[in-house]
Amino acid sequence: MDYLTVSEVSWSGRLSEPDFLARLYDLNELPSFDPRLKTARSDIRQHRINFLDWEHDWVFTDSRFAILWTSDEKFLRFFCESLHPIVRPDPSDAGAIATKLNEYLVRDGWELFEESEISGRPVFGARPIGHRALIFDEPTGWEKVDRQIQEVRLSLLEATTEEHFQTVGLLCREAMISLAQAVYDPSVHPSVDGIQPSPTDATRMLQAYFAKQLSGSANEESRAHTKAAIKLAAALQHKRTADYQAAALCAEACASIVNIASILSGRRM
Repeated sequence: MDYLTVSEVSWSGRLSEPDFLARLYDLNELPSFDPRLKTARSDIRQHRINFLDWEHDWVFTDSRFAILWTSDEKFLRFFCESLHPIVRPDPSDAGAIATKLNEYLVRDGWELFEESEISGRPVFGARPIGHRALIFDEPTGWEKVDRQIQEVRLSLLEATTEEHFQTVGLLCREAMISLAQAVYDPSVHPSVDGIQPSPTDATRMLQAYFAKQLSGSANEESRAHTKAAIKLAAALQHKRTADYQAAALCAEACASIVNIASILSGRRM
């Protein structure tokens, strides 16, 4: 962070700071430190766009984002997002910053690496040095769903107790509700069992969505997969004796549902 501050590299790239942070946090849910304003979004806009009376590196010490005090994974997620093609479209610029950051990260056993690309531009992820496990996937564009799925992955990485593993299940439930609310349209997706789903009935909403989007005999196997994944995720969320295996299966089932929905909606091409 000292490097970014001294070199005057913009952590938000070509995006405004509120737009960049909105890719990682729900700014409308976070409070304003300015008593005249209601949300973090309006607070940041007031002090970094309208008047510019906060320092360039304000975000690193802002307690709402806790970048200095968060986990390694969340810390690295911030910098990977800062290098994303949408944020920093010049690949040489992104590559040079990643190289410099890796000079510091290597001391703690981490590295940024090119995990994929968009139109020839690198998308960076983070991994422990010597491991090949990917931590960050390309977002779907459903801001809340992406944020919650990332929380699922990070919570699973950090979980060590039964309560932590149960939390993974609860986060999966919230992600599925957000996904269902994003894709379900009662006028287009009739309920499978005739019962109108409530706004938080993710199982019925998703079943209706997939039944419509994957109708016909040619999609029989895909329908079966989504039905099984929804059932698995729902069952594991309520398992009282949660362990890593249960939490990991729940996270995988949840991610599978999100990815299938994003393919069917045209968000993954």
